[in-house]
Amino acid sequence: MKNFLNVLKGVHDSKLSSLTIPSLPKEFVLKSVHDSNIDPHIVTHFYPKSPISEQYLRLRESIKNLNKSGDLKTVAVTSSVAEEGKTITALNLAIAMTKDVDCRKVLLVDCDLRRGQVAPRLDLHSKAGLSEYLMLGADVDNILYKTKIDKLTIIPRGKIADNPVELLASAKMKDLMKKLKEKFDFIILDSPPLVPVADAGIVCSVADGVIMAVRAGGTQRGIVKHATELLLQSHSNLLGYILTNVEYHIPEYLYRYV
Repeated sequence: MKNFLNVLKGVHDSKLSSLTIPSLPKEFVLKSVHDSNIDPHIVTHFYPKSPISEQYLRLRESIKNLNKSGDLKTVAVTSSVAEEGKTITALNLAIAMTKDVDCRKVLLVDCDLRRGQVAPRLDLHSKAGLSEYLMLGADVDNILYKTKIDKLTIIPRGKIADNPVELLASAKMKDLMKKLKEKFDFIILDSPPLVPVADAGIVCSVADGVIMAVRAGGTQRGIVKHATELLLQSHSNLLGYILTNVEYHIPEYLYRYV
C-alpha cells in the first residue's frame, strides 16, 4: 500500500484513501455455482463473508464517509486503460451497496457504449439499453432491468453505438441522470477507460465522484498520471484509487469461506 501511495504522490491530492483489492484465488473461480451464470468474480454475491468482499465493504464505507452532505449520489468507476478490473470493481461495489441498510435501490449503469459487459456478467440478456435511450428516446422504465440480486437494478449498454462521445455528451444524458437520481438511492456508472477514448471524461464529469482502478504490476506510473490529468481536465471529482489484482495470501483465513 505504501509503495502504491508513493507512486501516486504528487499526482492528485486524493480524498479517498487508496484501497487494495486482491486478485481472485483460483479456488474461487474453479468453484462453480450450479444454478447461476453470474460471473464468479463477483465475490460480494457468491462469497459475501470472504476477505475480498470485506475490501469492497470497506470501499463502500469510505464512500459513505465522504458523503456526509448527501451530495455524493453517483460514482463513476474508471481506469487508465482496458483490463484493469474496473467493471468487476463496479459490480462488486454495487452489490456491496445493496447490503447497506440505508440503500433501498441501487443502480449500475453501463456507460461503456463500445465494449460494456455489465449485462453478460450478470447473466442478463437485454434488448434495449443506454444507447437506445440516447439514440431513440426510449422510455426510462424500458431500459431498467431487475437482476437476480436483491435491490440491484442495471441499465445495460444496449447496442454498440457509432457515436458514443456525442451520445454521452448530449443533453439527453444529463436529463437521464437527473431522472435516475430521483428514482435511486445510489448510482454507479461503469465508465470506459480514460486514455484510449474521450467517452470516459464525459461520463466522469456527470458523476458526483470518480474512482480509478489501477492494476497492480500492470499499469505504468506515467499512464496513471496521464489518466489523472485527463480527469482533472474534464473537471471530474476524483475521490481516489483502487489497486486491483494484488496477490497475497492470508494463512488459515482466505480459504475459510470457499
